[in-house]
Amino acid sequence: MRWMHSLCALSALLNSAPTLTAQETSQTLQEKLLNAPPIVRVEEDWELLIACPVPEQNLPQIVTVFGPTDADFGTHTVFELNHGTLPEFGEGGMQLQVWWRDLEVGHKAQHAPTELSFENELVTYTTVTRLKEDLLYMEVIRGKSVSYGDFGNSGLLQMRLYTFRNDLNPYDPDNSIRNSRVTYGANRVNRFVRRAIRFYKQGNNGPELYCDDTTPTYVHRLATDTGE
Repeated sequence: MRWMHSLCALSALLNSAPTLTAQETSQTLQEKLLNAPPIVRVEEDWELLIACPVPEQNLPQIVTVFGPTDADFGTHTVFELNHGTLPEFGEGGMQLQVWWRDLEVGHKAQHAPTELSFENELVTYTTVTRLKEDLLYMEVIRGKSVSYGDFGNSGLLQMRLYTFRNDLNPYDPDNSIRNSRVTYGANRVNRFVRRAIRFYKQGNNGPELYCDDTTPTYVHRLATDTGE
């Protein structure tokens, strides 16, 4: 098995391309958000294609950042996949952390210490930021993978806190792209991409879709990845 991991890693390194990072979403989406009614829910769909994981070395490790404000100065959420760093580093599984600037608000974990273990494994999940009355919810839902099975169900990867916010209109579509990354073992990941982002307004019977962008936006991509 060790020689197979070595060949896989060598192939990925020889065929790697620079990380592709978006500077902004489509102009149409930006224009719609400028004059949007109160936005109460934002969803982002994420996809990972794991090329050659190495469970015995806890490779790869992926971080997705999302939330109502920029991670540098406000409330944000960190979703760690295939590892967790609070209260100390742990291998495998996943962890959801909520921060205000550099102060931890709280964290939850699921499926630790299960490791990513299958070559060419597709992992998908949706990150959600939403308002309900005087509470701000940040969560991961609809997670699917071979290694972990379903995850993010039943609120196991959900944090909430009291808020004075009336809407999520300042939500920057590019914040998650700028701050998310493969933190360790990038050559083990074929692609890390946001497939879609959706903004919901408050309707008479709950949140209603206001606008979306389904342009694939890459955080990381290897040259060998040609699948869409």
